Amino acid sequence: MKENRKELIAKYKERKPPMGCFALVCKPTGEKFIGSSSDLTIMENSLLFRLSVGSLGQNPYLQEQYKQYGLDAFAFEILEELPYDKENPEKDYRKELKTLKELVLESLKNARELLV
Repeated sequence: MKENRKELIAKYKERKPPMGCFALVCKPTGEKFIGSSSDLTIMENSLLFRLSVGSLGQNPYLQEQYKQYGLDAFAFEILEELPYDKENPEKDYRKELKTLKELVLESLKNARELLV
C-alpha cells in the first residue's frame, strides 16, 4: 500500500540528517575550507552546485580556486558529527555547530573558514 503525501511529509520532517563539521578540500593545494551544517548530506550538493555557478561570493578565494582547478579537484569530507540530544528533540544546534567549527579551525593548519 502506498503512503499518502501527508505521511511522506511527516516522515521527512522527522528524519535526523547527519550534522556537524566538514571540510571542502582543494586537492592540488591541500587547503581545507571548514564549515558546519545541520544537514551534511544536503550541504555537499548545495556547496558544489553554488561553486559551479559562481554564487559563493562571500568566499572569493575559494571561488577562485574552483575556477582554476574545477570540480574534480575538490573533495567533501565530514570531519566530525554532532550527536542529537534525545532528551530535547526541538533543540537548536546553531551554537554547538559554530563552536565545533571554531574548534576544528583552531586545530587544523592550512584551514580557512567557509562562510555558507
